[in-house]
Amino acid sequence: MTGVAGARPAPGVLVLQHEPAAPAGLFGEALREAGLRLDERVLCAGDPAPERLDGYDALLVLGGDMNVGEEDRYPFLVAEQELLREAVRDGVPTLGICLGAQQLAASCGGGVTRRSALALGWSRFTTERDDELLAGIETDTPVFHWRQYACRLPSDAVLIASGDGDPQVFRVGEAAWGVQFHPEVSREILAGWVADDPRTVTRVTKAAPAELLAENERRLPASAALCRRLAANFVSAAGLAAR
Repeated sequence: MTGVAGARPAPGVLVLQHEPAAPAGLFGEALREAGLRLDERVLCAGDPAPERLDGYDALLVLGGDMNVGEEDRYPFLVAEQELLREAVRDGVPTLGICLGAQQLAASCGGGVTRRSALALGWSRFTTERDDELLAGIETDTPVFHWRQYACRLPSDAVLIASGDGDPQVFRVGEAAWGVQFHPEVSREILAGWVADDPRTVTRVTKAAPAELLAENERRLPASAALCRRLAANFVSAAGLAAR
């Protein structure tokens, strides 16, 4: 079927996925439902990231097992930081999730700090100031974490929410946000993570993997609703819905 003559293409989002086990998940589904086109690049599988963001309306950078500071082992982290700097400089709407948030902080003059303990499981965050990204979101909803590092924010970043002693949500520039939790996780994603490293789950949570999976089942409906609202807020704040 041919398109309508003169119709504008749907807004395009460049999705930088670091590894197959950490996809855009529920957040990606919500963006598609909003009418956006996703160009998903799995970087550790050899998918090349574009040199520039020309032709893209937004940038989504996901999580992964690698960390800021491991650029020698994962050279694509260097190119990713260049794209993040470009996005902030040019006002391209951007969202970084977990590692993506840490990459955003590092690319703009901040960095990361290794936590004394791995953050793994469900916890709440506290809003520090109003921001359109969190509009209408119930912050008493537990969100999922699996990370060893915390963001050290750039001097010009705006802290939006905190939790567990760390920045949880922040903004750099006019349209770039980072979130340290995982709004995108689905049942399948979480089950894969737990199955991949059950010993770490038991060591950190002091519970059997089956107990965390049972908690995931209880928490996921509220987390999924938060994800949908977060995605809708991002689309609205980025002005993508009206394009």
